[in-house]
Amino acid sequence: MRKSFNMSSAMAQIVDQPAQELTFAELIQAYCAVRCDDTDVRTKKWVEAFGPRSAWEISSEELTRAHQAMVEHGYSTAAANRDVSAIGSVYRWAIERRISPVGFKSPTVGVRRAPEPIRVVFVKDEKITALRARALAFPDRRFGLFVSLLVDTGARKSELLDRTWSDVDLDREQIVLPTSKNGRPRTLFFTSQTAALIKRVALTRPPESLVFEGRVLGRPIDFRKSWAQLIEDVDLPDFHMHDVRHYKAAQLLRSGVTIAVAAQIMGHSAAVLERRYGHLETESLQKAQEKAWALRWV
Repeated sequence: MRKSFNMSSAMAQIVDQPAQELTFAELIQAYCAVRCDDTDVRTKKWVEAFGPRSAWEISSEELTRAHQAMVEHGYSTAAANRDVSAIGSVYRWAIERRISPVGFKSPTVGVRRAPEPIRVVFVKDEKITALRARALAFPDRRFGLFVSLLVDTGARKSELLDRTWSDVDLDREQIVLPTSKNGRPRTLFFTSQTAALIKRVALTRPPESLVFEGRVLGRPIDFRKSWAQLIEDVDLPDFHMHDVRHYKAAQLLRSGVTIAVAAQIMGHSAAVLERRYGHLETESLQKAQEKAWALRWV
């Protein structure tokens, strides 16, 4: 028999964790110590402006002015928006871990993003094949594996760099993401060729270590220099790591996969995919309809 439960009494026994007294710079440093993305680089100018301030006292109005100042001084709207999104990720991380004050809301929520043109990526399949092949010849074999996983999975850079060997299932040729950017668990699928690469790289590495661990324990290699050399070698100027993800999303939709299914595979918002690639789904649906209905008259 279940014991009687007094909600008010139980709530009174829960002690709120006191907020950590952190400056904005300290909060960014704490986040970057455990997350494998480009937040340290992206927030450098913001730390210079707000670094000594309490992380919990910076207002939406101040961030909005900083965002506007970036655009007015020559930064693209996309760059300014990405900076604010990066800071938002830091604050969400702090709230999830109860580092922030009770009831704290991220000041980035009130920052209105500037309209930006959609980045559309046009790249031939042969160039993607060339990227993978050339990356395999780099001195650090892990870079070849990293590029192969980008191409196989369409994952975000951080989703791969955050992974430990315990997340990798070689038998099923899968990588498990406990929580992706949209907050939902997701599985990445890779090919048998990439599985062979993993076996060559893994050796006897402990399960808790990062797949792409750098010289500092617990911190991954960012591969920026290697990527810059790679796109120069295969003649793909201004091709970003994230552009592989755009390429894979477009490839899914051209194959006839719906936006709803593509969103699940990519771990993305269906609304964002619709805005960026909706015309590709329409093309695929039209081709499928014409093919299916034409057969009726044969």
